[in-house]
Amino acid sequence: MEEATTTEETFCLQQVTITESSEDDYQYEEIPADEDFSLQEGDEDLAKALHTMHEQTLDAQIMAQRPGQITKQSLSETPEIVDDFLCNFLIRMGMNRTLDCFQTEWYELMQRGVLEPKDVGFVPDAYTCNQHLERENIYLKKEMENYKFAANKAKDALLKMQRERDFHRMHHKRVVQEKNRLINDIKRLKTHYAMYEPMLKQLNEKYEILLREKMLTSLERDKAVGQITGLQATLQSLESRNNLHIPVMKVGHWCDREAGLVGPSQRALREAKE
Repeated sequence: MEEATTTEETFCLQQVTITESSEDDYQYEEIPADEDFSLQEGDEDLAKALHTMHEQTLDAQIMAQRPGQITKQSLSETPEIVDDFLCNFLIRMGMNRTLDCFQTEWYELMQRGVLEPKDVGFVPDAYTCNQHLERENIYLKKEMENYKFAANKAKDALLKMQRERDFHRMHHKRVVQEKNRLINDIKRLKTHYAMYEPMLKQLNEKYEILLREKMLTSLERDKAVGQITGLQATLQSLESRNNLHIPVMKVGHWCDREAGLVGPSQRALREAKE
């Protein structure tokens, strides 16, 4: 039984050299432990089974303690072959006819045996690096043009906003100056009209006094006219008795007497006399 076990667990080792490169970002995935691990059918040794389970448990504990610490191996970049380099260059430049001629002649020489794969070398890293730098330079120039266009556009927008800001600022200043001028005019007018208020009050009082005096004068005049009318009626009655001529007194304002105007009382007496 032990011989069978030894035969089944025979391994073959092969030496492989892996060169490391600091620029390689290749990531290896973690291989989880096989939960469905089972012993082979021919192995019935209890001690070996316990040993195997113990190793599996230790491996699981180690992986649990170091979940993110997985060793990363870096693979070296394979240099580009000369014909691939030339084909890629012609394709990038759009030289399709030249590419067809090159491939036809290249594979014809390979078919004849003039060129052998061992004689075809690799493109030096300098050329590959130059290509990468050239592509990066082209990309950066495009980005620079885009940023320059965006910067010019932002500059134009900023100048436009500055002009609008200056315009609105000047308009605001004019409005503030106009407002201050109107405020000063209102204050001056208030001061000016405040000086006329006592004079208006005084004139109003004089007007009321004159109105009262006019009313009193009108009452006194009416009273005097009534008295004169009564006296003239009395004299007229005496005249009619004694046949005496008594001149009629004109009552009223001297302007009315000179103009020959007759008042209502005299008109009534004259009509009664006739």
